[in-house]
Amino acid sequence: MKAYILKIDKKLSHEYAKITADSCDKVGLPWTYHLGYSNQSGKAAFKDLDIPNLPIEDYQYIEKPNASQKAMCCTAGHFAIWKRIAEGTDNVGIVLEHDSIMLQPITIDIPENTIVVLGYKVINPNDYDHVSAGPPTDLIRIEGHEGAHAYAMTKRTAQFLIKELSEKGIRSAVDNDYFILRQRRTAMPLHIASPTPALGWLRESTIWGKSAQVNYQFIPSFQKYYK
Repeated sequence: MKAYILKIDKKLSHEYAKITADSCDKVGLPWTYHLGYSNQSGKAAFKDLDIPNLPIEDYQYIEKPNASQKAMCCTAGHFAIWKRIAEGTDNVGIVLEHDSIMLQPITIDIPENTIVVLGYKVINPNDYDHVSAGPPTDLIRIEGHEGAHAYAMTKRTAQFLIKELSEKGIRSAVDNDYFILRQRRTAMPLHIASPTPALGWLRESTIWGKSAQVNYQFIPSFQKYYK
């Protein structure tokens, strides 16, 4: 098992990613940085992925042109990590955006054929008593999740998602197509680890400037220990 910390070549991203890496060290999770795309167009980033037959012309541009390119580059970064997981030697890969933090070791098996969400988005990580909550002991099936800040998948799942990309292409950002309820296009189901071992720490966003704290209904093991 290895974590891939997605960052871009910007001062703020490097600072955030260092905190993410330190949090991985604290829970004994091996990690590596993945330098994503930032200084090019989103379509150029997708082409750089070298995924056979990947349709990119139908990508749905979002409202802000500048933010649109950044969101596309972020999405391409996620797909690049999926390729690394699919082609790597580890059976499980953890994807962590630079604003996520690990709080507990991953003590459950990550099953095939699902994306496993690792945590919610919060403004203050201290509002979640992860010590009392403890590490994950179970998986709960969910229909959607807000954000792609921290999740896990097996090598075989990554291989399926890359194949699916070649067939379906890209319609929107990674969180829309693969996580957000009513927008998901993938055939891959979602589960969430319980208790959750990670958080998305909401601070200044390198895409939007300021991120909104949007979550779906919390699972009981998180709600119990969240202020």
